[in-house]
Amino acid sequence: MTTQEPSRRERKKDETRRRIFDAAISLFRERGFEATTVDEITEKADVGRGTFFNYFPRKEAVFAYMEEVQAAALDDILPALLSSGGTTRECLVRATQLAARPYASDREVARLIFSEWVKRDVCAPSEAEAKGRAFIHELLERGRQRGEFRTDVDDVRASAIIKGVFLATLFQWLYCAEDSPEHFTDLNTELHARLEIALDGLAVRGEVRA
Repeated sequence: MTTQEPSRRERKKDETRRRIFDAAISLFRERGFEATTVDEITEKADVGRGTFFNYFPRKEAVFAYMEEVQAAALDDILPALLSSGGTTRECLVRATQLAARPYASDREVARLIFSEWVKRDVCAPSEAEAKGRAFIHELLERGRQRGEFRTDVDDVRASAIIKGVFLATLFQWLYCAEDSPEHFTDLNTELHARLEIALDGLAVRGEVRA
């Protein structure tokens, strides 16, 4: 499938949205989320108040931007991973590490995004979360077809375990890394190590790594 190039208007809209996001995050760091007003964000981003609400219906919606970027990226990530020469296990680890990359790049911003995420109804996943879950399900099915994963574990349970490892590792990296520096010198390394343990439970007999 050929991906269409975004039009000039679409690129301009993306640039404006990113500028608003960057301005908001900068102010949240400086003043705190509650103390920052929409007017201050629009002034820093050099856009009108109406423009802000065209892109973000409320101040909290700024945090959803990162999720939307990740969801859009999945359309490109999946074909590349599936066509790679790696095992499905390696694809799952790589996909999870890619999902963690926006958080790993800036712990302070990640804390703001994560804290807002846990305030939402986590049982009603966003579009980005739903796409991520479908993405994992497709990789799980690939693993079963290739004889890498057990066939007696359903997708919902397996994906919940993978997501649980991801969220627990991310949470501890964000808030508890100072207490366990030997484990959290690098988020990707620790995420990889924990996922390998979890994926041993999905592997068919003889495929568990030593």
